[in-house]
Amino acid sequence: MISRLENGRRDGINDVETLRRLAAVLELPARAFGILDTPTPPTSPAHLGAGNTLGLHSTGPEGVDPVRRRAFLLTAGMVGAAAAAPRALAAPGDTTVRLATSLEDALIRPPTTAQPATAQALTTALACARTDFRSCRYLDLATRLTDLIGIAEATDRHDGTPTTAALLAATYNLVTRVLLKSDASGSEWIAADRAMRAANAAGDPLVLAEAHRMLGSAFRRAGDHDRAQELTLAAADHLDVRTRAPHQGHLALHGLLMCSAGYAAARAGDRHRAVELLDEAHSTTARLTPQTPAHAELAANVLSHRVSAHYLLGDAGTALHHAHTAPAPRFPDTERHARYLADLALCFNQWDKPNQAHKVLAAIDGFAPDEIRTRSTIRRLVGDLLGSSGITAKHELRALAHRAGIPH
Repeated sequence: MISRLENGRRDGINDVETLRRLAAVLELPARAFGILDTPTPPTSPAHLGAGNTLGLHSTGPEGVDPVRRRAFLLTAGMVGAAAAAPRALAAPGDTTVRLATSLEDALIRPPTTAQPATAQALTTALACARTDFRSCRYLDLATRLTDLIGIAEATDRHDGTPTTAALLAATYNLVTRVLLKSDASGSEWIAADRAMRAANAAGDPLVLAEAHRMLGSAFRRAGDHDRAQELTLAAADHLDVRTRAPHQGHLALHGLLMCSAGYAAARAGDRHRAVELLDEAHSTTARLTPQTPAHAELAANVLSHRVSAHYLLGDAGTALHHAHTAPAPRFPDTERHARYLADLALCFNQWDKPNQAHKVLAAIDGFAPDEIRTRSTIRRLVGDLLGSSGITAKHELRALAHRAGIPH
């Protein structure tokens, strides 16, 4: 039965209640089996039988880490469900579904008619796609990336140089970043794997480190926080940061990798390790040339990740203290700024200040509405606020939810 589920088949398993029970036992969302999520009480390890607890470090009778098996089940189930009924998982017109479906189709059925381009033309097209991402124009980006995947693949097949491999890796890294904003569908694994393959062919440590970071993010999304940290820190070891005059690009990426690893540690509930890694990221900032874009960007990223990490650790007070006492961050783009504010909104809600959370979301809606329409965490926050008795501006919040396509 497990083998069938891994291959996206549900032969003989059509009862919805049975599927929900399977999802609960395997600690997977119900949508992994093609059914809508409903709140399900956590399954106690005692109910699973001796030797079958699903802890991060335990192994099952086959010697397979259960977390990794769940990640694989999630991927297989999601891809199978998406192929069977991708529109059934959310409301019609939901921007998140439109975005994810467009990219999933391009990943599962890459365009075969795309013609190769010059490396310069591909570089320009990738730069335009990155601009869309940084500006939070995600629906425009989905269309652009769908075409870009085919062109990048055709160009790399035609030329087969380290340069075209690096551009292909960068394309798939960007696809992964977009898919990680929405609820897990399994397609982020496909994009992250293709980015790793292309990055290995490129042989550029910066490209390879970024691919490791995205793959680590996919593992983190699947709940394997130890593997996420392992991948991220291993990538950092290959960067030139120990010499007297380190490469500034390597330093900047090293700091970002420490931020990602710290965030993964916070996801795992490891406060000490999270703070340690974020402090290292902060120390890396001091090694960058002051008053440069790289310095300002990493400083803003460290602050943003501190806020996120302390929110995950259930300490919204410390998160907001960092936000209020740190120098005003200079975010490099709209996307990073919107993510930071969204995390502040989550902190305000955790601190039982729903009206402040709503005000922050309203500000995001004013300059980056696609962040609310796309980022699954924020969409859930809007749903929580709609059910809060402490909200005074209910009409405005409902209007925001309507614009974002969030059921209310």
